[in-house]
Parts: sequence; structure tokens; C-alpha cells
Amino acid sequence: MAPHGIADGALGIAALVQVSATLPDNYIAFELPAIRPEWWLDILEGFPDPPVKDGFIEIWDRPGLGVDFNVEKARLHLAEEDRGFFD
Repeated sequence: MAPHGIADGALGIAALVQVSATLPDNYIAFELPAIRPEWWLDILEGFPDPPVKDGFIEIWDRPGLGVDFNVEKARLHLAEEDRGFFD
């Protein structure tokens, strides 16, 4: 088995890490999607940076996906026409 991420971004990686942590130790690779845009690391709290150390990802021990989404920081990256997205 080789788990693959389906989208760029740290939120998708956080979900993929948690799902993969439930799998038996029989997979050969873990595809790590790019964190794009880079400001994803600014809007997620609790995401390890860098997520990969010496070829391994340490599973963080926090509830849910293991990260918190910071709406106020995310607002700074919305396009003008999307400014009310979180309202």
C-alpha cells in the first residue's frame, strides 16, 4: 500500500497522516504533497515544521486532525470577493 495525498496543502497532509497512522505497518511509501501555498503553515496551528524528519513523520498527539485552523489568519489570504467567506 502507498497512501497518496489528493491535494496540496498542510490540511490535506494532516488528514493523510492521521488516516495512515491507523494502517498496519505494511505500506511501502507515503506520498507527501507539497504545502502550497506556503502560508498554509501560517494558518494551521500544531502542524510540525518540517513535517518530515530523517524520512519519517512523527504522528502528533492531538485530537482530530491534530491541527487547529486559525480563521483570523486565513482571512488575510482571502481574495477581495471572498472577504465574507467565514462570516
